[in-house]
Amino acid sequence: MRRTSLLDENEEPTEINLSSMIDCIFILLIFFIVTTVFVEEKGLQVSKPDAAAAASVDDSDNVVFEINAENRVIYDGREIPVAEVVARVKAGMKNEETPVVIRVNEKADHGAFVAVWDAARSAGAEALSFSTVQ
Repeated sequence: MRRTSLLDENEEPTEINLSSMIDCIFILLIFFIVTTVFVEEKGLQVSKPDAAAAASVDDSDNVVFEINAENRVIYDGREIPVAEVVARVKAGMKNEETPVVIRVNEKADHGAFVAVWDAARSAGAEALSFSTVQ
């Protein structure tokens, strides 16, 4: 029995030309690169204090608040409500440039920190700073 070939002896094997497909892919790539929009996200600019500057600050002249991990505000060793922060800042400030320091536990909510920050700002504090404690 004679084997028959699918190809005749005179026929050449078929080749697939991929150059047009590669051209299309490059055109699509260029299109997506050119039309991509690079958006600069807006954020809050925070100037971080140096460790050397933090060590030289004297706490006796500052109004210091602490926020613990349970989101409780502590002033002068006692727990106070956020509503009292305004009165404590006004009473503790000698002038407008008296530093108000907020020490926040790393596990505290940001909302508690922002509430104390806003209350101190509304009391007239200009020199506000914060630090994170463990």
